[in-house]
Amino acid sequence: MKKNIFTRLLAVTLCGMMVLTGCGSPKSEEKTEVQDTEANAESEDDGEETARTGKGITIRMLTRASGSDSSVILWDECKKIFQEKYPDITLQDESINDGTAFDNQFKADIASGNIADVIEWPGLSVMKPYAESGVFLDITEVINNDEDIKNNIDSSLIDMMNLSSVGVEGIYALPKTISMEVFYYNKDLFKKAGIEKLPETWDEFYEICEKLEDINVIPWSLGTKNPWRATHLLNAIIYRLSGASKGTQLGSGEAKWTDDDIVEAFAFIQNLADRGIFGDDYQGIDYETEKQRFMSGETAITLDGNWRIAELKDIEESVGTFRVPCFENKEEFARHDVAYPTQFELGGHLKDDPEKLSYVSEFLSLYVSKELQEMALYETSQIPVRTDVEIDPSRISPVLAEVLEYKNAEGVVFGSDIWSYDTNASAENFLGDAMTGALNGMTAEEAAKQMQDSLDAAR
Repeated sequence: MKKNIFTRLLAVTLCGMMVLTGCGSPKSEEKTEVQDTEANAESEDDGEETARTGKGITIRMLTRASGSDSSVILWDECKKIFQEKYPDITLQDESINDGTAFDNQFKADIASGNIADVIEWPGLSVMKPYAESGVFLDITEVINNDEDIKNNIDSSLIDMMNLSSVGVEGIYALPKTISMEVFYYNKDLFKKAGIEKLPETWDEFYEICEKLEDINVIPWSLGTKNPWRATHLLNAIIYRLSGASKGTQLGSGEAKWTDDDIVEAFAFIQNLADRGIFGDDYQGIDYETEKQRFMSGETAITLDGNWRIAELKDIEESVGTFRVPCFENKEEFARHDVAYPTQFELGGHLKDDPEKLSYVSEFLSLYVSKELQEMALYETSQIPVRTDVEIDPSRISPVLAEVLEYKNAEGVVFGSDIWSYDTNASAENFLGDAMTGALNGMTAEEAAKQMQDSLDAAR
């Protein structure tokens, strides 16, 4: 496996790591002097690398990779390879799959000042208070000093980890996996309805919906009893109207939820509902019912992430995909797609322990290496965060292969949940309430104003 940049260039990078911005220790603001690194540096006389063992170092990990979660396969393999190279390092894995238990442990760690070295925190801009207080480390230099990460991890995903749009300079996480949303459709029902061309624009989308209604099929059953189903759709519409940068603009305050394009997005979803595209009872059904209707052929279309692919295994021969359609005269945003990354953060205290930081950084570099990202693809159906993974279509689901083509197409720009760029932790709930209101009698303007007013009142 290719030597890690931290092994090769440790002597020249440790000083730089000590001055990472915005990453004060949660225990102390004092700086410690850089220790003598000559023993770890590459020999100038013979060019041979001095052995590094990490003896006495314990790396504590708090992630969600435990239990039956598919990510455990990759996580365990990464630990195994790392441990074989550094048997003297102790990997103290305290990962918890349950979300509530994980949050409780994370908060307890902060209260006690015992922050894990590797953390899997699911937020984006809600990382801000942890970045500002030093709980998380600014890993800008870590990324810049690792040529493999810098050159091969999807830059659009790295950009999503940059908190400068919410007032904190630096990159505070490394993407580890990504989920992308697309439309799934029933090939048999499309054939029966005489649909020969997949829709690329919303006008074409309306046409296929009419053909499906002509054969008494509900085009798209959206279970808005779970508000997140509607807010996920709102993500896609806003990015097709205004581009993925709209999320960061909202988070920074540069844009407002009352802006014309946001109001237009609310109104667009209202129009889809008014046309009957969701059916008559969409507000009374939940996500599970929505999925069951697609599986049974009651509906022909569903919008979802690639996490859904595993559930489509029994019918995958009848399932195809297409991108979220674009708007006329908005073709420049046709590949601004919704994606949901998961990511690793590093404990801010590592800035004062450059030796441990070098090993922790090497561990993360291994996790996102080409070898393990290919393993993630073929053994767990996760979408790689790298751009250089070689895809063998014969080894993956045809449905996943189509999604990967969309992900790797030229000009793709990713944005996450539109609300996630706001530092208010209640933004998701506020948007869910506003979206529910928009589907229950509010005008688009009123719903957008409710969202903005809720955020303003909470600041």
